[in-house]
Amino acid sequence: MDSKRINAIIKEEIEKVINEDFMGEKSNHVKDLVQKYFGHTKHHNKKHHDEAPKKKLRKKAGGGKEYYDYDDYERKNKKISNGDANSIRTTIDTEKTNMAAVARELFPDHTEEGAQSQFRKIVNGERPMTKNIASKVEKMISAGQIAVK
Repeated sequence: MDSKRINAIIKEEIEKVINEDFMGEKSNHVKDLVQKYFGHTKHHNKKHHDEAPKKKLRKKAGGGKEYYDYDDYERKNKKISNGDANSIRTTIDTEKTNMAAVARELFPDHTEEGAQSQFRKIVNGERPMTKNIASKVEKMISAGQIAVK
């Protein structure tokens, strides 16, 4: 069994003990201890809605750093399915394509080396391909800027 299922079973059993009568009367002491330990109540189980957004650190040009909301980033940059990404990857002829020029066009806000590294990782499957990048690559393939096998 996986750990999520085990945790769910343990949580259900603890809630069952909390809600049962303890020797003929409700055991508020046990209930308070368990709620304090797990940080939730039976009626207040909105952890996902009340959670703080995931913050990630991004390095900025010039040595600065910035924290950004990763959930918001993922909402804006949807990933395409692995099958679609693999079909695009297999059509690209990396030996005949000027990867540096394509990368500079796809990632204009990156440095030349950073853009080329990002594009290489996407083409090799080390990073997921977003819808925005996939549409740009498909346009460049149809325009003849990227060589096809």
